[in-house]
Amino acid sequence: MTRDQRWPLDLVIFGGLCALWSLVLLARVIFDLRAGTDPFEDVLLGVKFYGSAARVTMAIQAVTIATFGVGMLTRKRWGLVLALIYMAQVIAGHLVFIARNFAVESQRIHVRVASLEFPVMLLIALYLWYRGRAVIRGTSV
Repeated sequence: MTRDQRWPLDLVIFGGLCALWSLVLLARVIFDLRAGTDPFEDVLLGVKFYGSAARVTMAIQAVTIATFGVGMLTRKRWGLVLALIYMAQVIAGHLVFIARNFAVESQRIHVRVASLEFPVMLLIALYLWYRGRAVIRGTSV
C-alpha cells in the first residue's frame, strides 16, 4: 500500500469541505456578501479588522484554507500539518479576541459568539490531530 492510500477517507472529505468553504469566503470578499448593513469585518489572530483590511485578511484565510484543503484532497502530509497550524491559530485567535474584548460593551455579542464557537473549533482541531496522527508520523492507518 502506498503512502497516499493510507489516508482515512474522512480526512480527505474534510479537505474537500475546506476547499469548498474557502470558495464561500472568497465569494464574500469578491461579491461583498454581508449580513446586514454593518461594515465588512473579519478577525485574524484575535484582532478585528474592518473594510479593506478585513477583505485582505479574509482573502488570506480563504487562500490558506484552500491550500490545506487541496493538500488534504491530494493526500499530502503538508496539507494536514498546515490545517493543524491554522486551527491552532484559530483557537489562539478566539482566546485573544475573548480576552481583549471581554469588558467591551460594543463587542459583547461578538464575544458571546466567539465563546460559543471556541469549543467547536477545539473539537475540530482535536479531531484533525487524532485522525491525522498516523498520517503525520508516516505510519500505517
